[in-house]
Amino acid sequence: MQVKHGLDVWAEPVEGAPGVTVRWLWSESDGAPSFALRLFEVDPGASTPYHTHAHEHEVYILSGQALLRGNSQARTLVPGDTVLVLPYDEHQFQNTGSELLRFLCSIPSLGKELELTVQVSLYPLREMDLAPTIGKALEIFHQQGLEVAPGTMSSLISGDMRSIFRALQRAFEIATDKGDAVMVATFSNACPIANEASTKHPSFQAIGQVKNEFSEPTSPEVLRASDSKIIIQPDYSDGLMGLKARDMVLVVFHFHRSEGYNLRQHPRGDRSRPRRGVFSLRSPKRPNPIGITEVQILEIKDNILTVRGLDALDGTPVLDLKPA
Repeated sequence: MQVKHGLDVWAEPVEGAPGVTVRWLWSESDGAPSFALRLFEVDPGASTPYHTHAHEHEVYILSGQALLRGNSQARTLVPGDTVLVLPYDEHQFQNTGSELLRFLCSIPSLGKELELTVQVSLYPLREMDLAPTIGKALEIFHQQGLEVAPGTMSSLISGDMRSIFRALQRAFEIATDKGDAVMVATFSNACPIANEASTKHPSFQAIGQVKNEFSEPTSPEVLRASDSKIIIQPDYSDGLMGLKARDMVLVVFHFHRSEGYNLRQHPRGDRSRPRRGVFSLRSPKRPNPIGITEVQILEIKDNILTVRGLDALDGTPVLDLKPA
């Protein structure tokens, strides 16, 4: 068994939610195999992002007063109240009191699972036109971060087992809204769709990676105000010739932790702001999860660049550098 004090755990800022922090009390990094326990702290007047996701979680209010918003309803919460948020429930916790709001939140651990490829066919039996239902199913597959190769009679989807089963369940639920439906799925762990997709989608080789102190989602403003290092792979270090301190460069990188996307999103997940097209936002949840940020070089030493202005997390793969 392990014991630690919750307030000794680092309070990480929640991206897109000023005044909100989360402490990962127990998670897979501590050896917890099935669940993660988190402590959220919300300043007066602040709110968690208005969002939805594919897993349930359980919430217990420790202190303060909250307003729970979601699914066209709102509930006032006080210490001792507990909440079950089911998969795909829209939800947001707003601190409506004058004191700090604290609540515990437990979620399933979302560790690496068996990778599968599924050939899936969907037949709504009472619909003459299958396209709308199939289109909704494909959107669900994309939102779950799955690789999708649509076909005339069936589609191939590829990803981790948990995401695939959740996506299939959600797609089948939508298909049966108007009556009976048949879903046929063939599973394999040996036939990735990359062979087919590679002829349509280019692949890239990382030239380096980001090193900084931010391993979990952090507000872009905090990231850009901090120094980061870009470690270029030795094979590409000759490509740094001509760059020097004070130069401004564009860093092209991969949002490697982003899963799925919506073509219309609330900026930074703020439900109070109108939805905009993803191509007008800097959201990491996009069809091609690629980021571009202008930074200033502070120092170059061998194959390591120290830069300021980079809004990328520790370990982010760097795809390219270009003069600004």
